[in-house]
Amino acid sequence: MTAREKAKRAEIKKELQGKGILPPDKPKLNRKKFAAEVWKEFEEECTGIEDIFELHKCLGWMVSDKMHKVNEEQVGVLKLMKLTVEVKRFKKRLRDEGRISYKFDEIYEIIKPILNL
Repeated sequence: MTAREKAKRAEIKKELQGKGILPPDKPKLNRKKFAAEVWKEFEEECTGIEDIFELHKCLGWMVSDKMHKVNEEQVGVLKLMKLTVEVKRFKKRLRDEGRISYKFDEIYEIIKPILNL
């Protein structure tokens, strides 16, 4: 698309937004600020076991087994789910070996490949 075509398209879009036919542009999300706010809220308000059940239900609002396209946000949620599965398997292996503690390097071997996906 040429610069002239892009300018014309932008002009038409503004005109349609002015008439209320198209919605206004959505402001960009400040990801760093959003992350800090959500982290703080979660730490303050989600402290009980019942919150774990709510978190599990909320995962279903982001991802499912019937996704046709998978966006970046969904990949992040799926990585969290995969981390949970692998850490659970790791801790089961520890129990089977009769251990209750582990070194950071051991757990890092489990989570690093998932974080690097």
